[in-house]
Amino acid sequence: MTFTITPLRVPHSVNAELREHARILTSSYARDAGIPLLEWTAEGLLALLHNTTYSTVRAFTAHDGERIVGAASLSFDNSTSHEAELVVATDPDYGDPSLADALYEALEREAAALGRDRLIDYVATRGDASTLDEADLLRPTSGIGCVPRHDPRARFMLDRGYSLGLVERASVFARPEDPSRIQRILDDALAFAGDDYAPVWWSGRTPDEYVDAYAYAVSRMSTDVPSGDIDVEEQTWDADRIRTRDERHERVGHLFCVAAVVHRPTGTMVAFNELVVGSDRAKPTENGGTLVLEEHRGHRLGTVVKALGLVRWLDVAPDSPSVFTFNAEENRPMLDVNEAVGFTPAFWEGTWSKQL
Repeated sequence: MTFTITPLRVPHSVNAELREHARILTSSYARDAGIPLLEWTAEGLLALLHNTTYSTVRAFTAHDGERIVGAASLSFDNSTSHEAELVVATDPDYGDPSLADALYEALEREAAALGRDRLIDYVATRGDASTLDEADLLRPTSGIGCVPRHDPRARFMLDRGYSLGLVERASVFARPEDPSRIQRILDDALAFAGDDYAPVWWSGRTPDEYVDAYAYAVSRMSTDVPSGDIDVEEQTWDADRIRTRDERHERVGHLFCVAAVVHRPTGTMVAFNELVVGSDRAKPTENGGTLVLEEHRGHRLGTVVKALGLVRWLDVAPDSPSVFTFNAEENRPMLDVNEAVGFTPAFWEGTWSKQL
């Protein structure tokens, strides 16, 4: 072992170390997923590292001499008490197999020091494991979704004491030549939902008239989305936190778009879908949160917010080639929505957890 692992020094502005940190995160994930879909940017990382009011991030860098060969982070929502999410990345051109193990060891020590005892990690796997024989599959206890049992990362996670709690599907919507189909899907869903439900859309700063209702809806993401065997804590969101997130995205040049549905009789925001167009408008767009409040399901509101978001995306992000999203394999209603509007599977992620 010739590498050393040290905490990342958080700079005031983007520097060469942070750019290399972002490059390794991006290239490592592309290696595991088999497709260069997700991209970390130094500007985005810097904004997250400086955002300490509502979340905590501890980042580490592995050096072999002057070369940066690994990147890792531990992050958690400050309104929670136990959980922390991990990210571990190694340079695909670096051959020391002990590096990933050492990075996990560093993160687990840091988590314990911070009083975080429930660790969560999202690990990409190539291809569709469902084509394999059942004996070659690893499933969460729900039995829904799978990853290849002999995948090197799956074996690694098991050896470190992590268990597979959920499988998520990454899907891609390619910009269509004929957008009229998405408009028809939207029109049909709105007609089914009825007059009690009003569609709204905005980009950039959240309008004052929606910020409180939107904050409440976002807070329900941590409790209403299927999480399998992953024990997820409820997060606290309010108008100030939404405003802070708005400012962070604006600062790094993102176009943050929200399609939502308001329940007219109560004024409650009962569904939303978020699209994040990156500072490079020619890159794929990320689908952030999507949710229909449990008490308002059954009215095709998921289709409304998904289709409305895509219809507006076609206009506001004309250079972006695609939208990508992640959904639990257990969330069949949302997978049905995505498949109906034109999303196709790209790869799968295992959601792994460990109790310290």
